[in-house]
Amino acid sequence: MCGMSTLRHGRHHAFRSDSLLPWVRQTCAPRRRPAVSSAAWRSLCAVSAPVGLGLLAGRPAEGVMVALGALSAVLTDVAAAYRHRAITMLLPQLLGVAGAFATLSAEGTAFAPYLLPALGVLAGTLACLSLEGSLGAMILLMDAQVALDLPLPGPLWRPPALLLLGGLSVVALALAGRPFFRGRAERALLAHCLAGCAAVLEPDAAGTAGTARRRELHDAVERARHTGAVGGSPLLARHLPGLLALAETASSAGARALASDPALRERLRAEAGRIAAGRHAAGRRASNAATADGATADAAWPGAGGPLDERLARAARAAVRGGDGLTASPAPAVPVAPGDWRDGRRRAVARAVLADPRSWLCGLRVGLALLLAGAAAAYFDLPHPYWAVLNVTFVCRPDIGPVAGRALERFCGTALGLLGSGLVLTLAGPDSALLAVLALAAGLVPALSGTGYLYQAAALATVVMMATQLAGDPGLPLLLPNLACCAIGCLASVLACELLNPGQRQHAVARRLAVAVEQTTLALTPHRPRTVLAPHLQLAKARAEFERARREPPWRQGSTARWAALIDEVERTVEAALAPAPDPAEHQHFDTTRHHLHRLADRLHRLDRPHPPADRARASGPRLTGAGAKAGVRAGAGTVG
Repeated sequence: MCGMSTLRHGRHHAFRSDSLLPWVRQTCAPRRRPAVSSAAWRSLCAVSAPVGLGLLAGRPAEGVMVALGALSAVLTDVAAAYRHRAITMLLPQLLGVAGAFATLSAEGTAFAPYLLPALGVLAGTLACLSLEGSLGAMILLMDAQVALDLPLPGPLWRPPALLLLGGLSVVALALAGRPFFRGRAERALLAHCLAGCAAVLEPDAAGTAGTARRRELHDAVERARHTGAVGGSPLLARHLPGLLALAETASSAGARALASDPALRERLRAEAGRIAAGRHAAGRRASNAATADGATADAAWPGAGGPLDERLARAARAAVRGGDGLTASPAPAVPVAPGDWRDGRRRAVARAVLADPRSWLCGLRVGLALLLAGAAAAYFDLPHPYWAVLNVTFVCRPDIGPVAGRALERFCGTALGLLGSGLVLTLAGPDSALLAVLALAAGLVPALSGTGYLYQAAALATVVMMATQLAGDPGLPLLLPNLACCAIGCLASVLACELLNPGQRQHAVARRLAVAVEQTTLALTPHRPRTVLAPHLQLAKARAEFERARREPPWRQGSTARWAALIDEVERTVEAALAPAPDPAEHQHFDTTRHHLHRLADRLHRLDRPHPPADRARASGPRLTGAGAKAGVRAGAGTVG
């Protein structure tokens, strides 16, 4: 078992040099095979077509500017659902146009040297909102730098307009299939979640394989929740309340090896196949028409085996039929989680992020890195100094992972891409051959996104060098300056991270675990609030933060094994507290369980807040491990429902 006071005092340990090489090998290793999808074909067409048209028209610079705008939209093409895709692609384009206008308007003024660091502070704070905010911050800085480094003759609005034209072309291609495939991605998410609920109810769900299934289910439900919250999908909004209740009940029952009806699992799999095929709407209308009071629909679901089967069947009906069977109750305020973009919460999310000093610390880190990179590139008088600043834009993204690992991948990928570009440029074929290489590299940018950032950075470097050559600027003399700019940008990012981010990513893990325990405590009230359905989602976010922490360099990892044990203990505590039981709960058991959960949440919050050495003994307080909290839960385990 893992004591939390042990975690506090074992957080800092001596750096071992023999752990550096395994970290480099793990960071640079490919994760998955390249996936050729529709996004790859969109990138290939949208980036290469403007350059080809510009060459034919004798205006290659304008064609390259449009292609770079298309490339910025390609980097934000990460969502599967059309509603979600429209948000993640359109908003960054608008921010990019605003950044380009700002830098071009300030050019030649006394404020010009300070504008980019100021935009960096704003972008770093915006990146703490969610994935969409991080993408918007990246495109804001990217378009601002591209418009400043590639000036075009004509009015002030011309470069931003060309960038926006290229971005909107990719957005139009990405949304072109919506009339034909509307709702398909949302249905696939719902079907995957229902099949996951059936998997965690299998008889072997209490072992190691069951733990992996439950975690996969939590991740899938979190993806569905985020897609519905950002995209505003009516389908997900209708089915998510029942799906969250079903996932929570099935996960807790599977963790305690409670037997369920096999017919119920088969029905869940059948419903998953029906929803994935798009037959859920017709089936729901037929069910509602056949039974006005829902009696026949209730009989169709196996749920006569016991209280657990009845509870699972009720939640399954609500998940499949879109909220039927769930009664809402008054809900007090719950903690606002970043990334929750539902109506009525956007301002609350913005206020919570702006009031958090960690967000401003992230913004100051990005601003400092931009300032250092720009000053170093200007000091060494490098051509195209925006390349150094552009590397900071891609490396300093808090939602992706550790800055040091991403900087390593960026530098190695850029070196690999420049090596391939140098071989292509040495052969010096016609413009049509360079255009073919540009199209191939542009298609590989989204195809290699799941393989690893190193390989995607190699494709991006190839795109930049081919576009530079086709725009009329000789590419061979720029290979070494480009590599030097990449090294400057990566080193500036790592240095700013070390200076302004003294805390570790494990603090975010403790914060997520504390929120999960707090929401579990709210869920154990006699009249449970309807909005408290997310302890498992917070656990999924904590595991995601922990996976990012495991990719930190050796000198910042801390006690990774102890934190993994803590996550397992908290997860088992939450599962034991929320597990369904055949007998109705009594209030004294609720009070006992909530008392231990409150103490556990307080200990996790203390792990999140660093204490000075004089206060560590007092801050550690009485030892309370996940096992200790679990022992408190056992007092009412038979009655907590």
